[in-house]
Amino acid sequence: MSLNEIDWDTVDEVEWGADDEIDWKDVEIKEDILVELRNDPQPSFFVRKFAVVWWRNGFYKAGKVDGTVRVTPTQFLFLDTKGKVRLSVENDMIESFDLHLHEAKFPIYYNEIITKNAYSYQITTGVNEAQSTQNHEDLKNAIFGHSDKPESDVMELKVVTSNDGKIKEFKQAFEKTSVFPTKVSVPYPEVQASSLEEVVDFGLDNLKDKIQPPFIIDDAGVFVDGLEGFPGVYSRYVYDTIGLQGILKQMENLENRQGSFKCVLGLLLENGDKHKFVGECKGTIINEMRGDNGFGYDPIFIPEGHDMTFAELPPEAKNEISHRGRAMQKLIKFISEKGL
Repeated sequence: MSLNEIDWDTVDEVEWGADDEIDWKDVEIKEDILVELRNDPQPSFFVRKFAVVWWRNGFYKAGKVDGTVRVTPTQFLFLDTKGKVRLSVENDMIESFDLHLHEAKFPIYYNEIITKNAYSYQITTGVNEAQSTQNHEDLKNAIFGHSDKPESDVMELKVVTSNDGKIKEFKQAFEKTSVFPTKVSVPYPEVQASSLEEVVDFGLDNLKDKIQPPFIIDDAGVFVDGLEGFPGVYSRYVYDTIGLQGILKQMENLENRQGSFKCVLGLLLENGDKHKFVGECKGTIINEMRGDNGFGYDPIFIPEGHDMTFAELPPEAKNEISHRGRAMQKLIKFISEKGL
């Protein structure tokens, strides 16, 4: 069956059955994870199940299934929820890795892998164009070894994030140091906790066996005084669920719009030591969105002592006063004094 004969609308509706009594294997080689994408009920990740198509003995198997897409230094893997390998392709056997659009009532973007021995595999990794494109680029760069790498005399610091805006801020902050931040897209569950510090501690513990230290994770939130500190640790959930327009609507007629941005960076070192660095920036939540820079809540937050939002400020100016910028300044001081 050719690629053109695949009905992607059907693929996206069909559940996997008994898997034809295939004995799915465990991951045989434990390697550092370069990129990992997964289905997750949290809004911070895409919730659509992976639509997967591949060929086995001349027949194709198609369906949707919960699982994880992972790229290591040597392999492209698709794992089911039990951690069993449904698909494994050696990176050096991949001839091409391209993103295609299937036009339908609900457009589907899918990645097509063509191997050097003419096998073909297709898999979706996003619910819309923006997410599919970003995930595709992250996967492709990892497969072909095009990820940014530091020079040999520069220390690499892995930053666990899928947010390009965030990694850009890290690179700007470390620009005049001997540390080179590199993005690692490995998701981890964000536990519901009472503080950002607890969320970061949980994340470091969750990732310590998946990523070779040293690496950094962070959690941030906006704490509105008139809402008794809400959304706080739930900032990402609220942003993903109702967006900035929804947040502004919830704050209509709120008199006390003072608040603060807070960021906690968590650093895990090779010896297992954990360190946290906290940054805070006080300011005001305005009643409209202004500016095109930054990300997240930046368009509605004016830092204390300024008349422009984070999204209106030049990136360099924002990084000097922002919550994350202040936390990164403490991190840079720590590394300059004690190293990685």
